[in-house]
Amino acid sequence: MAPVEFTVTGGEGSPLDFVAALTPASSLVVITDPGGWAQVSQGLAVGSTASAVVTTEVRVLRFAVLDLRHFSSASSLPSLADVPGDVVALHDTRSWDSAPVVASLRALGRPVVLFTAVHTWVSGVDASSVLIGWSAPHVVLAVPRGFGEGRLEDVLWQFRELERRGALTYTSLPAPPVVADRAVTVMVALPGATEGIAGALRPGADYEVWARVGAHGTVLPGDLGLRAVLSMPGRPVQSESFVLPADGPSSWVSFEVTTPYASVPWTGELVIYHGVVPVHVQQVVLPVGAGESRTVPRLKLTRTFADLAPSSSRAASILVLGDRALVSAGGVPSWVSLVGCSLPLPALSGLDPWYGKDFPAYCADLAFLARQGSAVHSRLFGDLGLADAVRRAARVTGRPAGLMVASPDAGSVPWPMIYDLPFTDGPHRLCASVGQFGPFGAGGEVPAHCPVANHSGNVLCPFGFWGLSSVLEHPVGPLVARVSPRPWQFEVSMAVDAGMDRGLTERHVTELMSQISPESVSSAYVSPAELGLVLAGESMDVVHLHFREGFLDAEEIARWDREGVWPRPHWPVRKPLVVGTSPMGSLVPSFVEHGASGVISPEVAVPQDMAGWVTGMVLSRLASGLSAGEALRQVRWEMLSRGNVIGLAYALHGSADLRLR
Repeated sequence: MAPVEFTVTGGEGSPLDFVAALTPASSLVVITDPGGWAQVSQGLAVGSTASAVVTTEVRVLRFAVLDLRHFSSASSLPSLADVPGDVVALHDTRSWDSAPVVASLRALGRPVVLFTAVHTWVSGVDASSVLIGWSAPHVVLAVPRGFGEGRLEDVLWQFRELERRGALTYTSLPAPPVVADRAVTVMVALPGATEGIAGALRPGADYEVWARVGAHGTVLPGDLGLRAVLSMPGRPVQSESFVLPADGPSSWVSFEVTTPYASVPWTGELVIYHGVVPVHVQQVVLPVGAGESRTVPRLKLTRTFADLAPSSSRAASILVLGDRALVSAGGVPSWVSLVGCSLPLPALSGLDPWYGKDFPAYCADLAFLARQGSAVHSRLFGDLGLADAVRRAARVTGRPAGLMVASPDAGSVPWPMIYDLPFTDGPHRLCASVGQFGPFGAGGEVPAHCPVANHSGNVLCPFGFWGLSSVLEHPVGPLVARVSPRPWQFEVSMAVDAGMDRGLTERHVTELMSQISPESVSSAYVSPAELGLVLAGESMDVVHLHFREGFLDAEEIARWDREGVWPRPHWPVRKPLVVGTSPMGSLVPSFVEHGASGVISPEVAVPQDMAGWVTGMVLSRLASGLSAGEALRQVRWEMLSRGNVIGLAYALHGSADLRLR
């Protein structure tokens, strides 16, 4: 065959994103992408076929997978007829001609994605084919102008030449479709019945409450093990495990209930757990005496269930609903009351110019927090085994345990200050970690758990604080794993309150540009009204709000949405992390509702200069590739190494697994 000419363009995204966008309209995609093949062929045994599901930003791709390198000829290939997949993924071989195999699959109406080397000639390409390569930061797309053979090496050369001459056009990925939430249905039935009933329930009567996760257009990467928990007032918490299939609804789970004797709306909660994570919470209202059954959404940490990883490093969770919380460490969850759980910080005075304190003052601050944090932990979780579950997870995995506090709003309990070792007033001893990781200590890499085994008696240890022992997260909405799916340059948009001290602000900007690339930071003094316009587009990975407390309120954000200052949907693809220098608890739900991946901010007012220092440390770690949860944990330990315990006043309202890319 003669070589063909190509029409070459470029685009932003991953190669598999473009495979999803181009198939099935293109029946052959020739691609050089070792990372993509690793995703597609994960778990593929030598000499066999497999089915793989890969989630892309465009849609979920289902592959039938076959590695041609495992076979000596086309005649020895196994059949792909019974292997499910919208697209067939083949890895090319140099030992024999794979063109007839590709042609026969295309003739059967099955699009083919052929993974091959950049310099390999591929025959049988035509106008319904696309060749995909990679020239950082762009994906290279080439469509043959006729029928013949081609190789990616020539395509990449043509791309770079067009790019050098400024004659290149760019192809955008289609915008991700607006995905509806997956419904969780609740019905009431008579015992042993096969159909639900409507209307009022009789007082003091037996019924069954049915629940299931409904069907959805989004295909899951695989079957998902879940757990449904029903909690009705005056009744024990009930738990039932079930499986959500990759495609389709789950089966019904059933809970036996006896209605109260009073004729009142009987209100409880249905929670769907993935491991220990409460991914879906809704209020259930059963009409005893009069009315109709209804449900009210309370919290969603996932909208489709497709973004839930097969496993999780989280060891326990606390679901906060008003003044009580549902605690899960693997067994049937338990309710605790949160009334009276305030934990004040020690005095912020006495810091040296490097935001630290000397060793005696540092120990006094730790002891002050430990006394209060231990009392709250004992009252809330004393007999639930939460501390044991967290420590066991750290020892088994060799990394800090994940601890989730999920809530529909930012909440008021300073969870990083909870201290899960016994500690009371009076004589106490210092764990060796107090000195090692405190001011003037030996320091070193902070381990997953305290290196000192003996914590008996009245002992003070920094690993007793949740904010230091665990990777702690406080999500109020759907968990986002990446700020951006595309390889854009890291960008920080810094908005500054003109009422802040200008000298300290300029110093902060200078320090920030020494910690991350200066080209990645843009800053401006803005009013609340101007801020809406600054944050309207998808042009940043981090929104850095350098504000006084109270400068911005939730009503102003609602106005931006209501009056069209912010487009709808807002931040649909690039979902920035909001990092604030002042308390933002009241703003967290508003930012997350409008597309932010999360919020990091202090829970109490912090001096402006120290707040800027902390922000710079957080952003530098995020830019280096750390997850948000680990970045904040490391910053807390860095502050502790100077004798500063204020890192325990910072919170991550979002997924601990969140990364920039």
